[in-house]
Parts: sequence; structure tokens; C-alpha cells
Amino acid sequence: MIGTAALLLAIAPVAGQADAGSNVAAIDRAVAACERWLLDPASWSDDIAAFGRAEGLEPQDRVPDVALPPPAMRMALHYWRVPVGKGGIYVTTSDRLPFCHLSGGGPADLQPAVAAAVGTPAFARHWRQTGTGERAGMTSWRFVSTADPAMTMTLSSPASAGGPTDRVQLLATIQYQTGN
Repeated sequence: MIGTAALLLAIAPVAGQADAGSNVAAIDRAVAACERWLLDPASWSDDIAAFGRAEGLEPQDRVPDVALPPPAMRMALHYWRVPVGKGGIYVTTSDRLPFCHLSGGGPADLQPAVAAAVGTPAFARHWRQTGTGERAGMTSWRFVSTADPAMTMTLSSPASAGGPTDRVQLLATIQYQTGN
């Protein structure tokens, strides 16, 4: 399964280590697009394609199955990619369910970029860490939005740099709890 994930994500690999700053910027852009999608529905309710253009996202007809959100969330999906180097990070949203899903992988070790992105002052202004855990060589962080506590994020990446890149290197789901 892990090998299959790497093969499918190789369709949009993230650039190599030399582009670490670009990888951090791509992660920042993807998370910011998700925040806007969830906190400002007026930014896309009249024109979903315009939302992608405004956020600097490339439209995608579909993404590999391994890059999709969990099956229970696969309703009325819209797909984009944050371009970086020769690859990018997939952004999947729904206009029916309040979530945004990110995934990235390929030949680059994204762990340093994920750790760097999470450690920036800008990220800390938007997100407060509420927990962390490690399982099967992946670290997962849980966050709550500083703008609206109904918005939460779980972000996962390899636990340490230099590990195998034949698996998903970035996985995040940002959800908005509507109270229904």
C-alpha cells in the first residue's frame, strides 16, 4: 500500500531539497487557501474556479485515490494543486461538507519543510497546537484556529527527516465544526 501511495503521488512530486523554501511556501499557501475556503464561503460560493485562481491554485480534474480525503468526506469535491518546482501539493475541498484536505509526496523529503512551516511565527498566529502523537513513523499534530475555535486541523508528516520517500510526505485535514 505504501509503495502504491508513492507511485500515485509521483504524478505530482514535490521539488527536491534544494527547494526547501519553496516547499514551506507551498505548504503555507495550501493551508491559507483552506482557511479562506472554510472561513469565507463568499470567496467561492458564486464562482469556485475564481477561488482557485485568487489563491494561486491550479485546477485539477481529479487527484490520485491516495491523495483523496477519507471516503466519508468524498462529497461534492473540488481539486487543485499548489504548484512548487516540478510538483505540488493537492488541495481537495467540498462545497457540501466543511473541510479541506491536503496531501503531498514524491521523491522529496517534505518532513523538514513541514516542520519549518509549523514552526513559523505566521503559522503560530493562525494555529494553536493542542496535541501531538507518533504512529508508524509519522508525526501528527492537532491544531485549533486562532481565528475561530470551530476550525481544527490534523497535520501529519514523517517523524524524522531523511526517511523513505515512498509514502505520503504531507497529509492534513482542516475541518470546521458547524454544530449540526
